[in-house]
Amino acid sequence: MSSVLDLTFIVLAGLFTVWNVFFLARYARYRRLMPAAELTWRPRRPWFYNMCVGIGFFMASMTALSVFVLDRPILSSVAQGLMAIYYTIAFPLSFQIQRGFYKSGIWFDRSFVPYTKVRRFGWLEQPDIVLVVTKETGLMEQDYARLRVPKERYGEARRILASHVDDQTLSAEAGILGLADDDMPAQERV
Repeated sequence: MSSVLDLTFIVLAGLFTVWNVFFLARYARYRRLMPAAELTWRPRRPWFYNMCVGIGFFMASMTALSVFVLDRPILSSVAQGLMAIYYTIAFPLSFQIQRGFYKSGIWFDRSFVPYTKVRRFGWLEQPDIVLVVTKETGLMEQDYARLRVPKERYGEARRILASHVDDQTLSAEAGILGLADDDMPAQERV
C-alpha cells in the first residue's frame, strides 16, 4: 500500500510542477508583453474560481500541518505544497493575463499568437463576438485560436487589426469564415 501511495505523490508532484512552471512562464511572458499592449481586457473568471483558491489555502494549511505537526513523509508534503502553489498563485495569476491586442501579436483565450503565425482570421458575431484565427503551429500544421471580444471594444479591435494589415505586420488572409473580398480596403475586410 505504501508504494502505491508513494507513486501517487510522485505523480502529483510531477504534474503540479509542470503546471506551475507552465503557468508561471506564461505569466512572465505576459509581463514582458504588457508594455506593448494596444487593446486589452481581463478575462471572465469561471464559476469555480473561488473554490479553486479555497482548495489552495486548504492545501497550504495541510502542508504546514504535515511538516510541523504530523511529521508526514517529505514526498507527501512536497506534493501538497506544489498543489498549494498552483491553486493560490499560478491559477489566479492566469486570470491576471489580459486578453487582446499587443504590438507583436494577439493574446487569445488560451495562448499568445504572434502576428507572423496568423494565417487567416474572421469574426463570429452571434451571440458573443469572437475573433477566430487559423494559426501556424509547426511544419505544415495549423490550428485555431479564439478570442472573445467585449462588444464595447469590437470597433476598436477591428481598427487595430486593419492597421496591422495596412502596415503589413499581419499578412494573413481575412475571411476564414467566408467574409473577405480582396478588393476591399483593410478596414472593411477586418
